[in-house]
Amino acid sequence: MNAQIHKPEWQRVEIWTLAVLVVGAILLVVPPRRADFDRSVAPSASEAGVPASLPRKTAPQNEALPFTAADVVQYFSSTFETSAEKGEGNTMVFENHEVKSPDDRWRIAISTEGKAVIVEFTAGGDYGLSLARDFFESPLFQREESEQLYDLFARAQNNPVKKLPRFTVGVTYRQTSEEENLVIRFTAPNAT
Repeated sequence: MNAQIHKPEWQRVEIWTLAVLVVGAILLVVPPRRADFDRSVAPSASEAGVPASLPRKTAPQNEALPFTAADVVQYFSSTFETSAEKGEGNTMVFENHEVKSPDDRWRIAISTEGKAVIVEFTAGGDYGLSLARDFFESPLFQREESEQLYDLFARAQNNPVKKLPRFTVGVTYRQTSEEENLVIRFTAPNAT
């Protein structure tokens, strides 16, 4: 009987390497739950790529928004799979730089003004404003809120303002021959 009792060392290393690769692949495929982040120590605003002036945490109910400008930036970062660029002041900007046609031009700017979060969509064509419609269905909003945002968007030329249970939202729309501009302003429900 010349059978080896133990596997050669290279086979043992190969099995451990394979196990580590499988675990790593599982961790990359399975997205983390938001609750996992809430229990962990939150990174500083500069570590997260968000200016310190964009608030990260909310105040007690009815005194602040249920989401922050940093949450909005995170949503678009996930959607576009890219980081925002710093714009004027403390504005964070997403923009398509590879424009081949004026209709393909779009820009999304997220900023704060006091305790308000302002999201501005500027577009040369329909695709840019479809990004606003997609934003209405983001996890930041409850279903009823999304429906109200669609309604406000349909009446945006009248600059409507609507008070919802979790926030107040105002919409402004301007259109020129070259571009459309939609500004959405979110404030706390009890803000003055």
